[in-house]
Amino acid sequence: MTTAAMTINKIKSKLVEVPIEKLPDIFNFIEFVLQKSKPGLKKIVKLEGIWKGLGFEKIDNLESEIRVIRKKSGQKMAERIKKWNI
Repeated sequence: MTTAAMTINKIKSKLVEVPIEKLPDIFNFIEFVLQKSKPGLKKIVKLEGIWKGLGFEKIDNLESEIRVIRKKSGQKMAERIKKWNI
């Protein structure tokens, strides 16, 4: 019997001892290990709709609001930099 086969048998024998409620954790770990061992295959996460229903629909002119926020944050950052350089 090969080392790999022996290791598989050891893992199987230990699985019998695992409490039933912990089996999903073991399954998730195995999935994690398998995913990490396949370079180039990445899980695709779609972000479409993640902001839906959070109140952004109520903003009339989103681009204008973003410009205002960027301007204010730029001003605040400039103030902080000025304080650091004093």
